[in-house]
Order: sequence, then C-alpha cells, then structure tokens
Amino acid sequence: MITVKCARCKRKLFKYKKIGAGRLLHLWPDRIVKDYSVHKGREIRCECGNLIGIDEGCWIKMKPRSFTRSGSYIRT
Repeated sequence: MITVKCARCKRKLFKYKKIGAGRLLHLWPDRIVKDYSVHKGREIRCECGNLIGIDEGCWIKMKPRSFTRSGSYIRT
C-alpha cells in the first residue's frame, strides 16, 4: 500500500495498492483504496490547485513531478 501526496503542499491524495516495483505512471481506479483528490471534469487536482493527473477512463494518467509517494508495493 502506498500513499500518494501532492508535491507542492504535501497533502494526502490517494491510498493505492501498487503492484510491482517501478514508477507510478498511471493509477487503476479499482486499486484506489481512498481518494482525497478533487475531480474537475477529467482533471485530478489537489485542494491547492496542483494538477496531479488526467482521467483517461480506464486509468488516471499521472503528471510527473506533481506528486510524491511513500510506502511499499506488493511483490508479484
């Protein structure tokens, strides 16, 4: 389970079940455990206004360097 936070204000955005090592390029909606973000149309933003990602329908495409992550991933 990892925690995704805003790079600008450090607010919590998501609790996410990350499977496998590697970068976080997109989020699968069925693996999001808790969502603290603000949804404006297709845009996913933090409360401070920072653009975190774009909802592409089947996943959320994350914007690089707009978030940080902590925690551990599930090994496969």
